[in-house]
Amino acid sequence: MDWQKIVIHHTASPTEVRRSGKIVPVDAAMIREWHRTRGWSDIGYHFVIMPDGRCEDGRPLYRSGAHCNVGHRNFIGIGICLVGNFSETEVPDTQLVGLVNKVVQLLAAFKLGVGDVELHRDVPGAATECPGRYFPEDAFKKELEESIS
Repeated sequence: MDWQKIVIHHTASPTEVRRSGKIVPVDAAMIREWHRTRGWSDIGYHFVIMPDGRCEDGRPLYRSGAHCNVGHRNFIGIGICLVGNFSETEVPDTQLVGLVNKVVQLLAAFKLGVGDVELHRDVPGAATECPGRYFPEDAFKKELEESIS
């Protein structure tokens, strides 16, 4: 794949759900299940950032994504999704650190720059609030800049 962008998303879901009487975390496996229920072949995102900052693998990087239909982003953009609804709550600091770390790795691996990182809502033609109105865009970009300099 010729990756040219990294697109940031949120699940717009709780971080935990009740299943069989137990509270379980929303993770890459659960998102994969949700997406397959929609008839998709796999999870739409390449990486999932958990609330504690851990990164879980999603769709393999040798496959195009299913995370942003506009701007050809499924084919040129690596999809990273944070678990949580950041239209309702703020991003935990640990999760933001995990996101920054993953993005820095990907920027180096694919020889991309900070300008190649987009929030889903900023992709031309996208009609969404994703990754949520409380996503700390300025702090995120500042941390990225500081991490690669």
